[in-house]
Amino acid sequence: MPIEPAGIVLAGCGRISASHLRALAELPRDYRLVATIDSSLARAEAAAAPFGAKAFASLDEALAQPGVDCVILCTPNGDHFDQAMACLKAGKHVLVEKPLAETGAQARALAAEATRRGLVLAAGHTFRHCAPVRYLQDHAASFGRLRAVEVSACVFWDGPQAPRWAERPPEEGLIVSLFAPHSLDFIQLAMGGEAPLRVHAEGARHQSGWQGEDEAIVVLAYPGRRMASLHISYNQLPIHDRKVLFFEKGVMEIVHGETLLWNGDPVVVPPPGMVTDPGRMGGRDLAHYFRGQLEEFRKAMRGEAHRCPSGGEAAVQIELLDRVRASLRTNSADAIDG
Repeated sequence: MPIEPAGIVLAGCGRISASHLRALAELPRDYRLVATIDSSLARAEAAAAPFGAKAFASLDEALAQPGVDCVILCTPNGDHFDQAMACLKAGKHVLVEKPLAETGAQARALAAEATRRGLVLAAGHTFRHCAPVRYLQDHAASFGRLRAVEVSACVFWDGPQAPRWAERPPEEGLIVSLFAPHSLDFIQLAMGGEAPLRVHAEGARHQSGWQGEDEAIVVLAYPGRRMASLHISYNQLPIHDRKVLFFEKGVMEIVHGETLLWNGDPVVVPPPGMVTDPGRMGGRDLAHYFRGQLEEFRKAMRGEAHRCPSGGEAAVQIELLDRVRASLRTNSADAIDG
């Protein structure tokens, strides 16, 4: 028997929602958009109209609609815990844009609630869903022991991309909270999900449009004498996106998220047109990440094998983020606050 599309609600119709809506439009066999939600009803209506969906300013109203199976939360980070918990208690599967919650304790509570109710709670670490990362997952055993990981994720934002960026106090973190989860998720994936033994972070603020750090370096020590380093920046032109993994049998590089090299030889290359100018924002098409993420979320809801990071995995990462933020404030408050 054919499986009916899942009825889905999209909460939060800001900047990132356009990518999720595009992916939903490309997956009509998997999803049917039932409703959109936003504090601006006009914005919710604009997002809902192409799908013939309803629009609401309230999550409770949307969850009460018939035929709702799952929810995507694209709302501000501070709303994730309460909204995800409300969705789970309403019996809905939830995909939460990273991070799953603001603290590790909140993420643990969400993961426990999802487990208790037999629901899927998935963290929206979109950049897992590409050919190079999947190649790494599927072939890791053939590379020998992993010794170290280096990640550089340096982009350019000329000031806040949303008002809340400017409003976040330094102790809540800016780039380490909003951008680092992508890279930390990759490092955790490479390290088999183990929590690091030690964490050291340094950060600085170069732009005046926000209060928190816009540049940071994080060094991590893992069991088995494995190490990782992360450099993240909102100040870099041209964009620099590079992941290097040092294995017993060789070196793997993932360049601009789309090309995978093994000992310098290309193993995975993007199709023509996917990467046009990797040195600038918008220089590569990210649609396949969001589409792949929703495909994996649908598999999870069906009880099939999938690649979505679970609530428990996300909780380990957010506990790591808590440690990174604490180290940042201890080591570099002067460089941030000035």
